[in-house]
Amino acid sequence: MMHDRRTRRRIPFKRPISITTDKGDKLSMMCMDFSMEGIGFLSNAPRDVGDILRVTMNIGNNGRTHVLNALGEVVHRRYKDKQFYVGMRFFRDK
Repeated sequence: MMHDRRTRRRIPFKRPISITTDKGDKLSMMCMDFSMEGIGFLSNAPRDVGDILRVTMNIGNNGRTHVLNALGEVVHRRYKDKQFYVGMRFFRDK
């Protein structure tokens, strides 16, 4: 049985995102959902649990631009419909 460990509500949020790997590779992905603690996105290639990624995306509404640039860790992945759904938790600022 899978337990949901989220403490913040995740909302549907389909937008293009840019992912930068720890090796500096830049990849375009599609965000599927978002919360204040993390995101879920689709990837054609697997991302390993524990991978550290930087995500850049526009979270602005109504034509406004508000760029989120956050570092986080892959906490889960699953294969669905010929793609990987990847869950990433943001690191907290100290």
